[in-house]
Amino acid sequence: MSPPLRYLPAYCGLFAAQVLALTCNAFLDIRYGIFGTEVQLWAFAFAITLRVGWQQNGEISKRGNRWMRTTLVFGMLLSLLLFIPMWRFPRAAIYILAMLQVSYNCITTSRRHLHLSLLMSVAMVLFAATHFRADWAMFFYLIPYVTAVVFTLVAEQINRTVSELRRQSLGDQVVGAQGIAIAAATTVILALGLLLYTITPQVSWPALAWRWGLPGNVNTLGDAQTGDDGMPAGGGGGTGDNGWGDGGGGGSMRPGWPSADELRATAGQTGMPEWQRQAINGLADLADGLQALMKPVIDSLRQLAEALIAMLNELHESLIRLLYILMALAWLYALWQRLRQTRLPIWLRTRFDYFRLVLLTMHNDELQGARTCYEAMARLFELHDIKRGRFVNTLEYQAEINSHYLHLRRETEEITRLYEDARYGGLVGSSQVERMRELYRQVFQLIGKRTRESY
Repeated sequence: MSPPLRYLPAYCGLFAAQVLALTCNAFLDIRYGIFGTEVQLWAFAFAITLRVGWQQNGEISKRGNRWMRTTLVFGMLLSLLLFIPMWRFPRAAIYILAMLQVSYNCITTSRRHLHLSLLMSVAMVLFAATHFRADWAMFFYLIPYVTAVVFTLVAEQINRTVSELRRQSLGDQVVGAQGIAIAAATTVILALGLLLYTITPQVSWPALAWRWGLPGNVNTLGDAQTGDDGMPAGGGGGTGDNGWGDGGGGGSMRPGWPSADELRATAGQTGMPEWQRQAINGLADLADGLQALMKPVIDSLRQLAEALIAMLNELHESLIRLLYILMALAWLYALWQRLRQTRLPIWLRTRFDYFRLVLLTMHNDELQGARTCYEAMARLFELHDIKRGRFVNTLEYQAEINSHYLHLRRETEEITRLYEDARYGGLVGSSQVERMRELYRQVFQLIGKRTRESY
């Protein structure tokens, strides 16, 4: 069963959504001078019937059913005598839907009724927004409509949650906090919607005309033909024989925000409400001011861009050469990283050490020669996955070597002892360095033999 609807702000939001949805459709006939009267009549009808629905306190009563039947009969008479002869279909169907909305308000007492009423208003707004007479000036009513719909849904949801908490005795009634929560949630949802609308591409009629060959501007015939009474020949709504008509109305079909002159031209339309006329003229004045303010900045940016393009054209060859160099460096760096993974550099270095120390006996005497032999041995074991850390002393490194290559213990310990004597005792000569070179040769040959036997 759908939860009952008793929250007055939700009814107020629904009233605003219905009035604004009807206003969008009445805006299509704004040039005929009945815009304000039409909106006031519909607002009165929505207000009276929604008041009936709210007074039932979440349960449909006999009074609500009686009001619904009465307004339904009245709506049928209006549809047959006024809406269909004046607007014809499909435009008349929107006003028939509006009368059904008026009748349905009398029994709007639950959440399901609320959602269905909002859905009906969405259908009315979609019809108005896609009509050929709709232009950017309808945003004065579309944006408040979206705000009203979001506010209504948020208010109903938060009030229902608060009511459940109150029934569970988890808190007292906090009207202020509830109002703040509704305002905050509504603001966040509208901000996210605006962000998504901004970042997503919008399809326009000129774009469709260019892409698919559709007529790019259906509003080229000027005003609709009118009869002796000043109303369109096809009916009072000025929509021609089929409800769509070929009369003028909408603004420019080109994409983008209208210019200041187009804004003022829109503000000068017949039947435009005074507050909307003043707002549009204010936007036009603001656009002129911003254009005058930004013109020097735009000119400077344009000159800067032209100078930058000229400089880039002059440096074209240099940039291409630099790009090739960067690509070569990147390739060499990738090759070096690959070679490091394959251990080729350390393998080549150990072979060079053997060739230099053993075959050519090219080494220094005393401390430098001892260090050269010891480092060559360390690189040899690093090739076989025993790398000496930066903070590992020679004794710890020797212990690690013995744990993996016990058969080389005598040679490695003697090389280590001679290296330590050269470092701290200073007792080193050509004979000691020659001995370390011979021990290195034995380690090189024995470690290779052990490796081959392990495979």
